[in-house]
Amino acid sequence: MSAIVLGIRFGLLQAAAVGGAPACTPPPLPAAVVEYRNGRWWTGEGFESRTMYSAAGVLRFRAPASVDSVIDLAGGYVIPPFAEAHNHNLHSNYQVQETIARYLRDGVFYVATLSNLPSLTAEIRPLFNCATSVDVIFANGGITASGGHPIPLRERLLAMGAYPGFTKETLQDHGYYIADDSAGVERIVPQLLATRPDLVKIFLLYSDEYRQRRDDPRFAGQKGLSPALVPLLVARVRAGGLRVIAHVETAADFRVAVEAGVDLIAHLPGYALPTRIDSASASLAAARGIVVITTVGLSRRPGMDSTRMAAITSAQRDNLRLLKSMGVKVAVGSDRVEDTSTNEMGFLDALGVFSHGQLLNLWTGESARALFPARRIGALADGYEASFLVLEGNPLEDWSNLRRIVRRVKQGYTLRNFP
Repeated sequence: MSAIVLGIRFGLLQAAAVGGAPACTPPPLPAAVVEYRNGRWWTGEGFESRTMYSAAGVLRFRAPASVDSVIDLAGGYVIPPFAEAHNHNLHSNYQVQETIARYLRDGVFYVATLSNLPSLTAEIRPLFNCATSVDVIFANGGITASGGHPIPLRERLLAMGAYPGFTKETLQDHGYYIADDSAGVERIVPQLLATRPDLVKIFLLYSDEYRQRRDDPRFAGQKGLSPALVPLLVARVRAGGLRVIAHVETAADFRVAVEAGVDLIAHLPGYALPTRIDSASASLAAARGIVVITTVGLSRRPGMDSTRMAAITSAQRDNLRLLKSMGVKVAVGSDRVEDTSTNEMGFLDALGVFSHGQLLNLWTGESARALFPARRIGALADGYEASFLVLEGNPLEDWSNLRRIVRRVKQGYTLRNFP
């Protein structure tokens, strides 16, 4: 969670918040069978001209006995929808309809909100997870140590009016949870699970300096959980049937998270300071199927010293090359409330680690499945959800074609009214 960006965006969010928005009401059922002809469909390796069908919102390769309607894609390039694997801009009713529209306009159908106050989110949950809106998962309050991130950030936003009705005392055990020992883990995990998150977020910061930072007030907000508690936390959350995602800052944090067996890692290490993942940790992450979310754009901050920026960029490139070589799953996420992951893709492209075809697969396939692993999404395959984007031109020839979306289809419904 970016303190700088969140502070700017959410400082007065509740003062500007609008009243309750209408619920996510599905439109009438689509025609039983739709034929999509004259499209060039992404296979994961290239584009293939073919006719596809949607039957009750599911893609089919073979022609059914009858077709109810025909849509001519006019030679457009068809790809799966995009996903934003790390953001915080759908956490309350502040500009929620505008933000939903921005995601859909950019072709982003799947979003992860990786820290939120469930009491604020409760009002807007009915707006999501239907064919005419984005599909969202929520982490609710994360688990940290006393004085750790994100406690000072939450308290600053509270002072700015972001959380009406809350105090510093009531933010705890709602906006965040503290576990300093095993007894704390046993106390707070059931409380957090009772808020019904979709996954659980834990905070690791400078794990190799945990003892030095633990009781030093100079490191408020720049520390996290004891590394020794992480395996127990993962076990308790898993026993509750949920996945664990770890906020990390450094390669040491990455190693702790991987060895404890988390499911996802919320940041590529090193967006604030250069740090390099070791090969053994990357190999273990690959073996365990752990997904690493990029957030490389967090380091692109105005006014940053050019020497430091160059060192961070070099480390990010090295880390991504290592993850790629080891076969670690990578998902695209920005952690920038002004982004929908489209700008993050530009930052990733500039690093030159992945080809355009590989980036397209990360943004569509790996990212979508990281958020909703039980669903058949992220590919244009028989039996998968009929959700896709039609582009004006070939993105492998001109990367900017990813922004030239001429049709959006979600679960068989054509989304309309986009400029």
